[in-house]
Amino acid sequence: MTVDERSMDAATADLVEAMAGEAETLDGVAPLGEQPLRALRSPSARVRHFLASARGADEPAGYAQLTGSGPGASAELVVHPGHRRQGLGTALVRAVLEAEPGVAVWAHGDLPAARALADGMGLARTRDLLMMRRRAADGPTLPDPRPAEGIETGTLADAASEGGQRWRGLDARAEFLRVNNAAFSWHPEQGGWSREQLDERLAVDWVDPGAVFLAVDVTGAQPTLAGFHWTKTVAEPGEPVEGEVYVVAVDPAEQGRGLGGLLTAIGVAHLEDTVGAESVVLYVEGDNTPAVRTYERLGFAVEHRDVTYASR
Repeated sequence: MTVDERSMDAATADLVEAMAGEAETLDGVAPLGEQPLRALRSPSARVRHFLASARGADEPAGYAQLTGSGPGASAELVVHPGHRRQGLGTALVRAVLEAEPGVAVWAHGDLPAARALADGMGLARTRDLLMMRRRAADGPTLPDPRPAEGIETGTLADAASEGGQRWRGLDARAEFLRVNNAAFSWHPEQGGWSREQLDERLAVDWVDPGAVFLAVDVTGAQPTLAGFHWTKTVAEPGEPVEGEVYVVAVDPAEQGRGLGGLLTAIGVAHLEDTVGAESVVLYVEGDNTPAVRTYERLGFAVEHRDVTYASR
């Protein structure tokens, strides 16, 4: 077998997407996340692609994607179901570790095969990301969304800077970026965004500014953003509509006012009542106990875990 770093073209991207689809069908969990799949067709100097070939196979039998460098580097990989148990996963992990020794390697679903591979390579488990789900049919009644005094709620589309009529003097995107980077200063993927990154993410076709909910503090001379809830809707043909609590962020200076629970409840109500989502999912760090408890009170329960492994 061989593992080579290559540039990505459309034909190879097609092959990787097909490989990931077959792996998801077999394993019940997608091996590559939304961002890595998008990066297959969006060239970036931050993203490197590794392809593994099995003896006697004409097409790639495995793929790994390395993003970033230094402490924030991460990798995701997939091995074709027809070429497993041949050492391809180990070879791909070894290749990204050689390229970036501090990389965190994702294992979606915390599957036994991934745990065995990590143990065999002497890797340490470094992060747990929980996927939690609330089902509309049997979820508890959401709390009355009454904000604290001095807080107004609405959507990104409502902001004057986005073409709406509310909160004149508020640069909604600048404030969105400030709150996001303050709330996620520790986060390897969500923190440290630039304005260009935010604009790029808000321009994705599934984003609805009317489904990005804001909590705005109007007590000062100018309104400021106290927190936001960015929701997402997934509607596959023939499948029930699913909602996602995509990002919830509260300005650290505004902690303790119940804004996280308020914003989450507002967004979930929108997803269930307006969009018609049969269930709503979210992702939260396993060690973020206050957030996990907030979500549990709203009827969310852990469905599965994604984990990362890194060199000890």
